[in-house]
Amino acid sequence: MNIHQLAPDEPLSPELVLVFSAELRAQALATLPAPVWLPPPRRAAAGSPAPVVDESLVPSLGTILVSRVVQLAAVFVLVTILILGMSLVANAMR
Repeated sequence: MNIHQLAPDEPLSPELVLVFSAELRAQALATLPAPVWLPPPRRAAAGSPAPVVDESLVPSLGTILVSRVVQLAAVFVLVTILILGMSLVANAMR
Protein backbone atom coordinates (compact mmCIF):
# COMPACT_ATOMS: atom_id res chain seq x y z
CA MET A 1 0.00 0.00 0.00
CA ASN A 2 1.23 3.47 -0.73
CA ILE A 3 0.00 6.95 0.01
CA HIS A 4 -1.39 7.39 -3.51
CA GLN A 5 -3.83 4.50 -3.06
CA LEU A 6 -5.73 6.41 -0.39
CA ALA A 7 -8.67 8.56 -1.36
CA PRO A 8 -7.86 12.27 -1.01
CA ASP A 9 -10.79 12.83 1.36
CA GLU A 10 -10.13 9.72 3.46
CA PRO A 11 -9.18 10.63 7.03
CA LEU A 12 -6.01 9.07 8.27
CA SER A 13 -6.61 7.16 11.46
CA PRO A 14 -3.73 6.57 13.89
CA GLU A 15 -4.02 2.83 13.27
CA LEU A 16 -3.63 3.33 9.53
CA VAL A 17 -0.61 5.58 9.91
CA LEU A 18 1.05 3.12 12.29
CA VAL A 19 1.11 0.33 9.69
CA PHE A 20 2.95 2.53 7.18
CA SER A 21 6.69 2.36 6.87
CA ALA A 22 8.64 5.40 8.06
CA GLU A 23 8.83 6.88 4.55
CA LEU A 24 5.11 6.42 3.86
CA ARG A 25 4.24 7.77 7.30
CA ALA A 26 6.27 10.90 6.57
CA GLN A 27 4.49 11.31 3.22
CA ALA A 28 1.08 10.86 4.82
CA LEU A 29 1.83 13.38 7.55
CA ALA A 30 3.15 15.85 4.96
CA THR A 31 -0.16 15.74 3.07
CA LEU A 32 -2.22 16.55 6.17
CA PRO A 33 -3.37 20.15 6.62
CA ALA A 34 -2.16 22.17 9.56
CA PRO A 35 -4.11 21.46 12.77
CA VAL A 36 -6.86 23.89 13.66
CA TRP A 37 -6.87 24.87 17.31
CA LEU A 38 -9.93 26.29 19.00
CA PRO A 39 -9.43 29.72 20.53
CA PRO A 40 -9.19 29.74 24.32
CA PRO A 41 -12.35 30.73 26.21
CA ARG A 42 -12.70 34.42 26.84
CA ARG A 43 -12.21 35.59 30.39
CA ALA A 44 -14.04 38.48 31.94
CA ALA A 45 -11.89 41.53 32.51
CA ALA A 46 -11.10 42.49 36.10
CA GLY A 47 -13.29 45.59 36.01
CA SER A 48 -16.24 44.03 34.20
CA PRO A 49 -19.26 42.72 36.13
CA ALA A 50 -19.58 39.02 36.81
CA PRO A 51 -21.79 37.02 34.46
CA VAL A 52 -25.45 36.90 35.43
CA VAL A 53 -26.58 33.46 36.62
CA ASP A 54 -30.24 32.55 36.58
CA GLU A 55 -30.89 31.64 40.22
CA SER A 56 -33.93 29.53 39.33
CA LEU A 57 -31.69 27.04 37.52
CA VAL A 58 -29.15 26.65 40.33
CA PRO A 59 -30.34 24.13 42.94
CA SER A 60 -29.95 25.32 46.48
CA LEU A 61 -28.15 23.33 49.14
CA GLY A 62 -31.48 22.62 50.86
CA THR A 63 -32.96 21.17 47.67
CA ILE A 64 -29.95 18.91 47.17
CA LEU A 65 -30.02 17.80 50.81
CA VAL A 66 -33.75 17.04 50.77
CA SER A 67 -33.50 15.01 47.56
CA ARG A 68 -30.59 13.00 48.99
CA VAL A 69 -32.48 12.26 52.23
CA VAL A 70 -35.53 11.13 50.23
CA GLN A 71 -33.32 8.81 48.16
CA LEU A 72 -31.76 7.28 51.25
CA ALA A 73 -35.16 6.84 52.91
CA ALA A 74 -36.51 5.10 49.81
CA VAL A 75 -33.55 2.70 49.78
CA PHE A 76 -34.01 2.00 53.49
CA VAL A 77 -37.73 1.23 53.05
CA LEU A 78 -37.13 -1.04 50.05
CA VAL A 79 -34.35 -3.00 51.79
CA THR A 80 -36.47 -3.35 54.93
CA ILE A 81 -39.41 -4.70 52.91
CA LEU A 82 -37.09 -7.12 51.10
CA ILE A 83 -35.60 -8.42 54.36
CA LEU A 84 -39.02 -8.82 55.98
CA GLY A 85 -40.27 -10.69 52.91
CA MET A 86 -37.26 -13.02 52.96
CA SER A 87 -37.76 -13.70 56.68
CA LEU A 88 -41.43 -14.58 56.09
CA VAL A 89 -40.39 -17.04 53.37
CA ALA A 90 -37.72 -18.50 55.66
CA ASN A 91 -40.24 -18.96 58.49
CA ALA A 92 -42.75 -20.55 56.12
CA MET A 93 -40.12 -23.06 54.93
CA ARG A 94 -39.51 -24.40 58.51
